[in-house]
Amino acid sequence: MTARRAFVLAGSLWETTRFFIVISLLVLLFRSAGEGGAWIIPWLLLGGTGNLLVAVGGIMLSLYPQTYGQLIGFLRLGKILSIFSFLLLILSGAVGMSAAVELVKIGAYGVDQGAVLFAIFILDLLFLAALVAWRKEPQPAA
Repeated sequence: MTARRAFVLAGSLWETTRFFIVISLLVLLFRSAGEGGAWIIPWLLLGGTGNLLVAVGGIMLSLYPQTYGQLIGFLRLGKILSIFSFLLLILSGAVGMSAAVELVKIGAYGVDQGAVLFAIFILDLLFLAALVAWRKEPQPAA
């Protein structure tokens, strides 16, 4: 497997992990707002499962590039939409409200939700870069 395919595979696995991290952060945000949060989890899963298509498509592309090479346009579009929606959250100020929620405290240092969301954004940009750099692999000679 080439390094390019391995990078797309790692990005796809990240996309799966990202799905559950974002759902968990949203549940924590609802709970910190005073709601129980249990009723919202199925709705978040319903609304967010489209992001899993990017993860599955990336896995299929990295494992079988000749067969699924045509998916690259849809994968790029899905990742761009994901980044665009995150930018809308930033511009609307919704991320600012959740940035103060502390997730983990280790000694004097703590990791807040804003730092985690920034890390997610950076990893999303890296995965988009891998998808944009993807070129169709040459057909093997018969």
